Amino acid sequence: MSRPTWIRSLLIAPLAVALAGCASSSSHSASNAPVQVSLSHCGQGWTHATAGPVTVPLMNTDTSAGEVYLETTQGAIVAEVDPMGPGETATLRASVGAGSYHLVCSINDSDPVTGPTISVTGNAKGQTLPVQPVTAGELTPAAVTYQEWILGRLVGLRSQVTTLSNDLSSGDLGAARRDWLTADTTYNTLGAAYDAFGDLGDAIDGDAHGLSGGTADPHWQGLERIEFGLWNGQSATTLAPLGRTLVSNVIALRSNFAAAEEDPTDIVLRTHEISEDTLQVTLAGVDDYGAHAELAEASAQLSGTTELLSLVKPFLQPRDPQFAQIAPAISQAQSDIAAQHGVWSTTQLPPSAGHELVDSDISGLTELLAPEASMLEPRVATP
Repeated sequence: MSRPTWIRSLLIAPLAVALAGCASSSSHSASNAPVQVSLSHCGQGWTHATAGPVTVPLMNTDTSAGEVYLETTQGAIVAEVDPMGPGETATLRASVGAGSYHLVCSINDSDPVTGPTISVTGNAKGQTLPVQPVTAGELTPAAVTYQEWILGRLVGLRSQVTTLSNDLSSGDLGAARRDWLTADTTYNTLGAAYDAFGDLGDAIDGDAHGLSGGTADPHWQGLERIEFGLWNGQSATTLAPLGRTLVSNVIALRSNFAAAEEDPTDIVLRTHEISEDTLQVTLAGVDDYGAHAELAEASAQLSGTTELLSLVKPFLQPRDPQFAQIAPAISQAQSDIAAQHGVWSTTQLPPSAGHELVDSDISGLTELLAPEASMLEPRVATP
């Protein structure tokens, strides 16, 4: 299944930082000349504003692509447009309060430059929340810690899939079903939403959607393929080679992940993407091939989100006024999952009350976490 890799379109909560404008060659009139975005003339053409909704037509007059921020003079970002190619126009929109602001032009491969200060007067309600930017350097220690945590979990996963493979080789399908669930829940703590691990992730836990042969496609492998076989009457002889391949792929994933440099942007995105994936895929039964393990998987994914939030807490807590609501929301979701006693299938029509309750919990959590990616998007430090 094709899944998005960026969630900016979902940042509709009131606390969202980025109010990106759409590029348009006709977004301004002759009497409203565009403000320049460039290294040499950043912000030229913008001279005044009053409190309330602000619309700033922009044109990238530089020779390279870049992005532009609206900042307070204390360096907090109010809105941004990203990216803008050479010669491209766009519109920056925000709601500002009284104070001093400037545009910052961040052109590729160059240090950001700051435009002239604009004094905003007047009173207005509902202004966009300014947020202090975070740099990649500040987030890097958290990214390294997260990588180490994932590597530790992959050691455990290797042991678990080895046990599963041995079950299949010995023909003990009862033990294989039990040990499959152990490995499956461990994998679901790893924040693997939205193809985080690339091709190896698909090989370890990919579904059959998009394969020409569907569930009968000979190229389908991994945990979900083994799930399909275990709960649909396939023999241990058929499944044993899949178990051995799964072990090899988990070993390869750990080796590749250990050698990779974890991108700080990834841990920022995962704080929201995991719960979004839980809602759109896991709880919708998209990747249920017979085990009906939605509840166990959702609980594991919540655990993965909790781990990520613990790492970015020093950055989120002072920036997000709703941060204090997140931990209770996760606890409530875990409690409501546990109350189902593990008996729940997405195939029930109509959905059970428990199904709807957990869906509601995860939906609320996803909305709470939606602004985090924008708040913590790594940006180049301004002068």
